[in-house]
Amino acid sequence: MATSMGRWLQFCFALLSCLWEARSGFGWGASLDDDLLLPYSRLRARSARECARGRAGIREHESWPPAPATPATPGARGPAVRAFVSYFAERAVPGHLTRVAEPLRTFSVLEPGGPGGCASRRRATVEETARPAGCSVAQNGGFFRLGTGECLGNVVSDGRPVNSAGGLQNAQFGIRRDGTMVTGYLSEEEVLDTENPFVQLLSGVVWLIRNGSVYINESQAAECDETQETGPFSKFVNVISARTAVGHDRKGQLVLFHADGQTEQRGINLWDMAEFLLKQDVVNAINLDGGGSATFVLNGTLASYPSDHCQDNMWRCPRSVSTVVCVHEPHCQPPDCSGHGTCIEGRCQCTGLFWRGAACDKLDCGPSNCSRHGLCTETGCRCETGWTGSNCSEVLEARTPKSSCRQSHVPPERSRGISFLPLPAFLGLWPHHSNPCLHLYMAFLCVQPTSLFSYEDLWPTLNPR
Repeated sequence: MATSMGRWLQFCFALLSCLWEARSGFGWGASLDDDLLLPYSRLRARSARECARGRAGIREHESWPPAPATPATPGARGPAVRAFVSYFAERAVPGHLTRVAEPLRTFSVLEPGGPGGCASRRRATVEETARPAGCSVAQNGGFFRLGTGECLGNVVSDGRPVNSAGGLQNAQFGIRRDGTMVTGYLSEEEVLDTENPFVQLLSGVVWLIRNGSVYINESQAAECDETQETGPFSKFVNVISARTAVGHDRKGQLVLFHADGQTEQRGINLWDMAEFLLKQDVVNAINLDGGGSATFVLNGTLASYPSDHCQDNMWRCPRSVSTVVCVHEPHCQPPDCSGHGTCIEGRCQCTGLFWRGAACDKLDCGPSNCSRHGLCTETGCRCETGWTGSNCSEVLEARTPKSSCRQSHVPPERSRGISFLPLPAFLGLWPHHSNPCLHLYMAFLCVQPTSLFSYEDLWPTLNPR
């Protein structure tokens, strides 16, 4: 009896386990992707920014130089995360604002599920992407196709070009190798620049703030949507929903913004988000994916309220998205310090005497930098002709063989058409076993008034029997 009861309990436990796994896999574990916030109609396959060049003016992007580097200190503060509940037109909206110092070393654009995610059209939740990468703060990033998982726009992840928009992209946000933050519209040539390449780059839709002013209207015109003033793109701008954004403030700190919501029911529109960011001293910012994609993860744990329903309509589930923006512990950029240094606690320690810069990619031979008379190399200054010294600042005195010889008068009766050299000096300087031709060459170079000898005098010396 006891044996039968034990088997019955084992069966019940196994059945409950199966039901639990089924509920987890097909119940609340997967998002329905039902809170859609699309910038363009699905029926209109249009390239983003079809006429942006003609409408956005000469300067189509803004560049912001990196803040001065500060010495690394143990226990230096990480990202500053602030949670808020603010009122927009009497609607209470919760969200998060994150400020990130030294974004060149602490911010990354990640592919979904890790490297190769865009190529394989993979989708993953922000948590699934953020945890292995060690993100202390993570949000969803750029737009993607729900049906195929295709990453949209330009994507550069930790120096690796991942996806290209072929010059037909919307508003961009990126960080170049020297730490410069770039916001706005970029040509394909600018995206592929190799002199100061992008190490992080992603695409959004709508340039929210440009140089401290709301830029939504200009952005709409730049993205050629004047023929759909009341269509989907206008609705995308004005409808309340969950929203995310990325940009920077006047101190050179990167800023991430997230607001919870659900399309047409709660949340904010793009105008609300731009005004909120302006009050936080944000100078440039672009809008990222929103609606059911909007996700905020803090220390590997979901910290936002998803708007997509789960399979079980009672619950809400985070959506599997494409790219993720990640704040992490400081990394060296590039990781190998350009081959001229070692990465220690997120900073490149340059090797050699003359490599400098945050990436150990600049040669510096001192304040005078070879005094403009030489080339700085790994071993120091390589001076131009006529200059010498450690910094090529000393004039090299030009010397010719005649300059060291005192000209003198030679009596005509002794010259016989040849030159003469002091015999004692010659014999002391040049051993008998040396090349006779060299002896003759040196003898004909100089003339001095004492101890003169002729070719006949010299020949027995050069040719001892």
